[in-house]
Amino acid sequence: MLAIKEEVFSRSSPAERTEKRMIMKTIRNIVLAVVIVLVLSTVLYGVVASSTRRIQQGAKMPEFSTVDTAGKPFAYRRSGSQVLMLTFLSSQQKRSQEAIEDIFSILSGIPADKLTSLQVAFVMQNVDNREFIASIQKDAPVVVQIIGDEQYKIWGKFGVIATPTVVISDPLGKVLCVKPGHAYDFAPVVKLRLFLALDIPLDVSPDEASAVRTVANSTMSAKAKRHLQMAELLSKKGRVSSAIEQAQMAYEIDPNSAEVAVELGELLCQAGQAQEAIKLVSFLSGQSDRDKARINLIMGWAKRQLDQLEEAEEFLQEGIKQDPTSPRLRFELGRIYQKCNDSERAMQTYFRALQLIYPEEST
Repeated sequence: MLAIKEEVFSRSSPAERTEKRMIMKTIRNIVLAVVIVLVLSTVLYGVVASSTRRIQQGAKMPEFSTVDTAGKPFAYRRSGSQVLMLTFLSSQQKRSQEAIEDIFSILSGIPADKLTSLQVAFVMQNVDNREFIASIQKDAPVVVQIIGDEQYKIWGKFGVIATPTVVISDPLGKVLCVKPGHAYDFAPVVKLRLFLALDIPLDVSPDEASAVRTVANSTMSAKAKRHLQMAELLSKKGRVSSAIEQAQMAYEIDPNSAEVAVELGELLCQAGQAQEAIKLVSFLSGQSDRDKARINLIMGWAKRQLDQLEEAEEFLQEGIKQDPTSPRLRFELGRIYQKCNDSERAMQTYFRALQLIYPEEST
């Protein structure tokens, strides 16, 4: 069969052979483009997305046992009726040091009879900073056990990434508070939740009133976040309509959240609801370049669906300037070139998107 094909090919005129080579090259390009699109679609909108593992308020507190830096055992059990205050820190971070000062101030206000119901521990990876650890032990108003976690086992149990992060349990072994970062509301929120766990009356001063109100706001934000998480899960299962419903619930709860609006906008694009997506995000102005890039991604995506290809390309090119490391922007740009029958530029753009996803394999 191969010999027959070669014979037929050799009998063709030079012009015919050139035309056949061009056809074969075009077919290979089309096949390659299809493969790249399928790979990118799978990677960008399905397989590689990982769900958040961060422990949520109301969940069961993970039980664990270990040894602190002084060689003393430390164990937490939900059946112990103890309140646990667990703080994840970095000895090389200024915000962690500021958080410790606030925590010590809060602990100083706890009555002695309540301290018997409280366990306090700091979890760190870099425990070689002896001076930092010594300062903690010296200034601590209560017993604080410092736990080294170089293998990230405890961090993994709680799904913690940011430092500082405070996790507080109630006496029944449920998570009462997860407070990441050290913002202006850190001390009031941590104090309110810790005193609530220990059943200590809390008199809120006028100066703290506005900060404590952020607890209610964070609760509202947490509800919206749960709907977004459900939307993400449904989207991964291909149930885009149900995902949109969950995201719309989140938007109704927290309409001022740019994050919610962007997530909903992307789902609307997935469902082909371009006009609704444009209405939702066209008024947004992201704070960081990456936020602006996501908005431009949605606008370009929606404009492509409406066959407004020149505008779509402008939005996506602007997004690439703002976030050059985003494969999704280049994937969408490649689809525009493909729709314009510019297969060469489409493949180059798709290939660049793949390079951003798999940098090691492309070097």
